[in-house]
Amino acid sequence: MNQKNGDIKKFARSTGMLFDRCLQREKPFGAAWLVGPNQVVTCAHHIVPYLDYLSALKIKFPAIGQEWQISEVYFHPRFDLQIANELVQRSLLEPVPAMALQDHNIALLKLERNLSELDLESRTQFNRKLAGQAPTRLKGLAGPVDELGLALVIQTITSSRKDGCLVFSDERNRPLAKLFCRDGKVVFAKFGNLENEAAIYQMFAQRLSGQFHFLPQSKPDWTVYSMIERSTDSLLLEAHRRIDEIPGLLRSLGGEGAIYARAVDLLELDSLPSDVRVVAEKVWHYLDGNISVDCLGEMVGLDNQSIYRAVDEMYKAGQVLELSSADDDGLTPLMPLNLAPHALLSAWDQIWSLGAHATTGRAQLRSGNLFGLIRPNDPWHLLHSIKLPAQAAGSAILKDGAVVGVHCGNLPLDPKLHALPDLMSQMIWVESVQQMLYDSPKAVAALRPGKNSVGMKVPELLSAAENNDKIQCPKCTALMVKQAKFCGTCGQRLQS
Repeated sequence: MNQKNGDIKKFARSTGMLFDRCLQREKPFGAAWLVGPNQVVTCAHHIVPYLDYLSALKIKFPAIGQEWQISEVYFHPRFDLQIANELVQRSLLEPVPAMALQDHNIALLKLERNLSELDLESRTQFNRKLAGQAPTRLKGLAGPVDELGLALVIQTITSSRKDGCLVFSDERNRPLAKLFCRDGKVVFAKFGNLENEAAIYQMFAQRLSGQFHFLPQSKPDWTVYSMIERSTDSLLLEAHRRIDEIPGLLRSLGGEGAIYARAVDLLELDSLPSDVRVVAEKVWHYLDGNISVDCLGEMVGLDNQSIYRAVDEMYKAGQVLELSSADDDGLTPLMPLNLAPHALLSAWDQIWSLGAHATTGRAQLRSGNLFGLIRPNDPWHLLHSIKLPAQAAGSAILKDGAVVGVHCGNLPLDPKLHALPDLMSQMIWVESVQQMLYDSPKAVAALRPGKNSVGMKVPELLSAAENNDKIQCPKCTALMVKQAKFCGTCGQRLQS
């Protein structure tokens, strides 16, 4: 771990996570960070559904083990609350990526130390408010997962030899996982960011519960790229084998929160078992001493057992080493992060996302690069390449140890239409936060950078002669040279 990484990691105590207290299984769904005394910043879209039920939320600071309650909410003046509410209603029926990508998607939260009790009636009332419409259920092909068990549910559906989608949902009827079945076999699967075999293995590893229902349909309702070749019985046997291996692998690795770093410059595949080499190649790049082993799956797109075994074999071969938790000594107290609207931002600048492990509290760092403005002449909304899971929306983006932006979410680009190797993400320039904290309401409404603001340089307007040599992107309106096949700003295919 280099000194610059260490300088950023020391602020881990100032990062928090948003939890919904009304769900049976509490899982973080958003990130937040301290910006002032009892004040945190997060994405506004996280808070909109809870405006009438703030007690249903809590913010946990894992690195200090404290949980706080939200008492007040302030949205950025240019955040469109009406549209946000409409998107929330749509999201009860279908995923809405645009929720996270709204303009000025920033909220300032005031916190209270004492977390109030949440009674059963309040939980039930809130869950009813946020529940989507219950899907049409076919008799005998729907019910609670726990009554039958995950494996038996899958076997029951496939043995019926119906074509359609087996959907697993939570108590609010929100889909958690989908398996598409054809002719008595699971041929496609999706669970979070995982596909096919990895998705099924992870469903078992996380002991997926909730409700299930079957929808007759002729094809999957998500983009698929390859088909599962293994038989369903073989998949289930392999899933159970992997479950049995996970506890032993975790003991060997040092637990879910263990962090590993590369011990050599180049991965030596010949020293590893042949069946882990492909996974080891995918994981190798991310073993930089900044991410715990249980979070690697969010980055690599593989199930936990595959990753645990690959890291364990690399450790046995002396190619990686475990970092002691003592490396996180020297964390600063819970204190506001420094804002840097004065920092000059340029394309390809290295930037970092900072968080803390949900249970161990150890610092979690992920790095990437700035790419530029999402729209010409809009300094507020930027593109970056840090690969982050959905629950990281709201996290602080830092450069040189100070906050330069707030991560909002991935841009849902169609891989068939863009040439970028990974999806880009949106970041809101930290000047939006600065304005909410210090500037006058009139200055905020005007949405002009302050006197000490710098940010990313806005492209200069081109002359008429220069425009003749350019082509405008139909998606983001950026100007590219006529010979370009793809937009350098958003990745859209160009028709030159």
